[in-house]
Amino acid sequence: MMKDERLCREVERVQGRVMKTPQDYAWLSEQIFLRTHNQLSINTLKRFWGYLESDGSVTRMSTYDILAQYVGFKDYNTFCQNLEGDNTQSNKVLSRHLSTKSMACGLTLRVTWLPDRILEAEHLGSGKFIIRKVENSKLSVGDTFECRLIIENEPLYLCNLVHEDTAPVAYVAGKRDGVRFEIIEN
Repeated sequence: MMKDERLCREVERVQGRVMKTPQDYAWLSEQIFLRTHNQLSINTLKRFWGYLESDGSVTRMSTYDILAQYVGFKDYNTFCQNLEGDNTQSNKVLSRHLSTKSMACGLTLRVTWLPDRILEAEHLGSGKFIIRKVENSKLSVGDTFECRLIIENEPLYLCNLVHEDTAPVAYVAGKRDGVRFEIIEN
């Protein structure tokens, strides 16, 4: 079975998850169906990634197209054309993300980034937060900031960060490897 390593890597990048176990492939099959309304079997995905030995058949073009659609392209040919010049400056956000305007006041946002940074901030409303807990970061408990959008595996950009009574500044966390987030109900 022929596969495209670039397409495998792009699917994994978009999901922030490397396909290693049978559970990963089952999860990916569900995610593909939810996003594209097309079904790819778990075994098809396992063969495409090389987790299972090929049965000698050639991968259907529809498999390539569905995977390309999953990562935001019209079809596999469009995906390949995009790679040739890779001049893309804009694209859809397909990764898990959070618009903070949908958060209720009082909820806690937990953000982590490498190597071992942890930030927990209470939502004050309208995308404004106050830091309640922080580990291994330059930020401090009591700092305030604004943030309207958080995208998993992308850097986190904070606006109007007030750190220890200084003038507001912009701040980036997870600049190289991105951040992960969760909402914690108090």
